[in-house]
Amino acid sequence: MSGDSDSDDCDMPGLVSNGTDGAPGAGVALDEEEDLGEEMYVDSLAPAVDLFSTKKFKTAEDCLEHCKEVHGLDLAVLKKRLSMDTFSYIRFVNYVRSESPSPGFVMSLSSGAKWGDLKFMKPVIPDDPLLMFNFEEELDPQDEEEENGFEIDISRELNDEIANPRNFHNQLSTASTNSEDSCIASNVTFEEDLVKMSLDKFNDLKKQFDAMSLELREKDNELKAVFEDMTKMKGVAQTLFNSGGEAEKPFSKTKHKVVPVSEARTVEEDHSYFQSYAHYSIHHEMLSDSVRTSSYRDALVKNPERLRDALVLDIGCGTGILSMFAAEAGAKAVVGVDCSDIIYQAMDIVRENKMDDRVKLVKGRLEETELPYDKFDIIVSEWMGYFLLFEGMLDSVLAARDKYLAPGGMVLPNRCTIELCAISDHERYDSLVGFWSDVYGYKMSCMRGPILADASVEVIPKDLVVSNSANVLDLNINTCTVADTEFSSSFDLKITKDCELTGILGYFDTFFDLPVPVMFSTGPQVKPTHWKQTVFYLPEKLPVKKNETIPCKMVCKRMKTDARALKVSLTLDDKTYRYTVD
Repeated sequence: MSGDSDSDDCDMPGLVSNGTDGAPGAGVALDEEEDLGEEMYVDSLAPAVDLFSTKKFKTAEDCLEHCKEVHGLDLAVLKKRLSMDTFSYIRFVNYVRSESPSPGFVMSLSSGAKWGDLKFMKPVIPDDPLLMFNFEEELDPQDEEEENGFEIDISRELNDEIANPRNFHNQLSTASTNSEDSCIASNVTFEEDLVKMSLDKFNDLKKQFDAMSLELREKDNELKAVFEDMTKMKGVAQTLFNSGGEAEKPFSKTKHKVVPVSEARTVEEDHSYFQSYAHYSIHHEMLSDSVRTSSYRDALVKNPERLRDALVLDIGCGTGILSMFAAEAGAKAVVGVDCSDIIYQAMDIVRENKMDDRVKLVKGRLEETELPYDKFDIIVSEWMGYFLLFEGMLDSVLAARDKYLAPGGMVLPNRCTIELCAISDHERYDSLVGFWSDVYGYKMSCMRGPILADASVEVIPKDLVVSNSANVLDLNINTCTVADTEFSSSFDLKITKDCELTGILGYFDTFFDLPVPVMFSTGPQVKPTHWKQTVFYLPEKLPVKKNETIPCKMVCKRMKTDARALKVSLTLDDKTYRYTVD
């Protein structure tokens, strides 16, 4: 259906074939009817919403093509790698819509465990066109498909010639001037959708098909060899470029460079992250966290001498609550920055509270946004994520500090630490990890691996802690660098009672070192916060004795495929376990 057709078109009579054979004319009319019916069906559907942005498309096919071309999400590759079927695809779509992972993270997965829960069978968007997409047939990767994206398929045309009688008949008709083709035509007859030919002719065509298939495989192998050579050349060129053309020095060791999130991901690639903060529910959760919000309020409002006549920058301002606290404490002017659409509600909130003369809000990613002042006396931000460093928002705070903080100014909070302790939580361990040993009489041991590999975020009762707390990271936000967010720390845990360890628990403490100091903890010994605690479960329970000392080591780095996520290795008694925080 087209909205710009002229009314005169309605008076045009339909075209009817006058040939003796009515089949071709009927075929054209049928094809047009089918196309029209499909177009009317598409128009009746809601627009297909992009999986990683708010962009809308007329059809699911257009939407998925956009996901592949723009976001790098190749469903054909995922289908082959993860053996996905229609139900897995439905859960996948609803998982992405509800959890908002990055495309790079999704493409890096080696299993579909992330969307294995049956809760993802419930549509996030009612009548979602993506859930009606014919996943099984439309995304059927070829046997020789490679994930590097290099694939040339010319056999499809051959299949069409042999399997589609109409195509074959058309080719014979247009080749009547060729004596050899005329000979072929004389040995071929057509009956409706069937083609009849002599056995010799069929064998001849089969030989041609086999020869072309062999040629295709040879060309494909040549193409793969070229691609491998290009990859090697790219690596050599990159090495020469990084070394400035100089030969590598023997025994030299170069420290890994930690790339800030703003350099690793564009705003477009980070859209799903910022969009996750556009919904009111996450702000309701954070504002309802009285430990978090009242600590920031006390740090600002109870230190009016530090805030009076100051220029304050609020990074990731959200609803603007910290900006209004700063204005209430006597700040001369406050600038709040946020890349999420929640900032539009924040503008209304500031106006509603009659603070728009002192609080100005700016939408955009801080590293790429012009601000109304060159320097600020105080930079405040609630940047902490799970296990303190998840989300990588500290990068923006450090970038703002280096560019905008005036001499003698300070960042709030000014210090954060990460602490670890041992826990013995048999009930939770058995329900989460031990569950797979006996599922209605069956063993499902392979399911334990993905669950153990993901750190778990939950609230742990204090009576389940069975060791001292060991500090593994102490960040001075006024002096640290992005490189300091990757760390390695050796520590000892002293056991407080005979038990079996089920995991290592991580939490962080936050400090505002002001004339009236304020701090809060996310540990199990105090009132829970929305950050909860991060638990690294052990693959097997570890028996320990009271007063026993367990030598441990933790290494924490960023994931290469997702700069906002973390990979953690944890060593206990010379056994090392690896986890992700994402």
